[in-house]
Amino acid sequence: MYLETRLSHMTYMIRCACSLSYFVLLIFAAYGPIVFIVLIIPAMWFLDRFGLNFTVIISAWVLAIGSTIRCFVPDGHSWWIILFHIGHIMIAFVGLAIMMCPPRLSSVWFPPKQRAFATAVTTLAESMGITIAFLALPYITKKYSIHTMLYIQAEMSICVAVLATIYFPPKPSTPPSPTADQERVPFLKSMKLLLTNVPFLFLAISGGISTGSNMGFSSVLPIILNPTSGFTNNVGISSWSQFFHSNAWLGAISAFVGVIGGQLAGIIADRFQRKLKLLLIILLGISTAFGLYFSLAVYGYISGSAVNIFMGLCLQYFFTFATTPLYYEAAVEVTYPVPEGSSAGILATLSNIGALMFQVVAFMHIFSNAHPEKARAMVWAFSSLGALSWLFLAFYREQYKRLDLDDEKEKQVDQWKEVNQ
Repeated sequence: MYLETRLSHMTYMIRCACSLSYFVLLIFAAYGPIVFIVLIIPAMWFLDRFGLNFTVIISAWVLAIGSTIRCFVPDGHSWWIILFHIGHIMIAFVGLAIMMCPPRLSSVWFPPKQRAFATAVTTLAESMGITIAFLALPYITKKYSIHTMLYIQAEMSICVAVLATIYFPPKPSTPPSPTADQERVPFLKSMKLLLTNVPFLFLAISGGISTGSNMGFSSVLPIILNPTSGFTNNVGISSWSQFFHSNAWLGAISAFVGVIGGQLAGIIADRFQRKLKLLLIILLGISTAFGLYFSLAVYGYISGSAVNIFMGLCLQYFFTFATTPLYYEAAVEVTYPVPEGSSAGILATLSNIGALMFQVVAFMHIFSNAHPEKARAMVWAFSSLGALSWLFLAFYREQYKRLDLDDEKEKQVDQWKEVNQ
């Protein structure tokens, strides 16, 4: 997913090289949520029908082909840009596997005491790629060229596809938990169960609002923090002032601290397995508070220094990203025995709908670089959505169906061992 994340940093160079309009570039940024929303149902069926191993391998090769296709767009030939569209759509398609598979992977490969951390690692691996992309892509495109950047991305994608093909076992030789190899309900029945599960719907809406608003807000952030307000996209820095005024470093550090927050939350959730709602309420409440802090700094109600803005956004991302693996794990628990990919798919769909709403606003040209004051209004929407997400979460009634079954089966095994000793 990092391949499509930092397109905004390359906007000017892409427009010059391929004679593209600003609207076309916005389309590129929106392909991720659009493709996800359109294809999520068949993708959930595919994962349920063919399994984790085959889904990951196919997705890896789609990523490799899509990344390679984009390398064949020559400078000055705008009609070749159709290849760029096709490649970017294929890359966006891979986002389906990235957002559906993590809870399935942790359930198949890890015991109950490690599942939340495993989900955190896999769900936030994308964010680590984003951290690298914030810094590496602007540097490569500025020092070398767009095509050099595209070649590097294609080579990396091909390596990932080859490695996934060579070694990605479908499951471990010994199931890590009693529920790991249990049959899940059929796909059509699982859809009915998901759409009639009220606690899950409250949880999914809360998670969709929280993660979706953060995904979408990044599309307007460069307009809010623009050169007129002292911010740049420069990667090279020679002072702390330049560091705190760099959108590239702000994006990289906020994504990185988000990864750290998610890993820590996963470790804590594994330690306190039946406290997911409490952890989510605490983390989301703190995240909303720092979102408000960021908004007040942007509007000058408190010190609007670059340090304050930088700190507010990074801490907001730290606590928001910390909720991501917990939402996935809570969704699986409350919907078991629905397949993990299906519950994760619905949750991720709502997140992408939230992100797409920000993109639609951009399509309508409600704000632009010429009128950054209009984009600043989205800061309040960003903060308000955090509070709305917290409200939906308060109505969620937690259940631990999968964990209950794991504990019950483990007790039966222990009792059998005692009897036969």
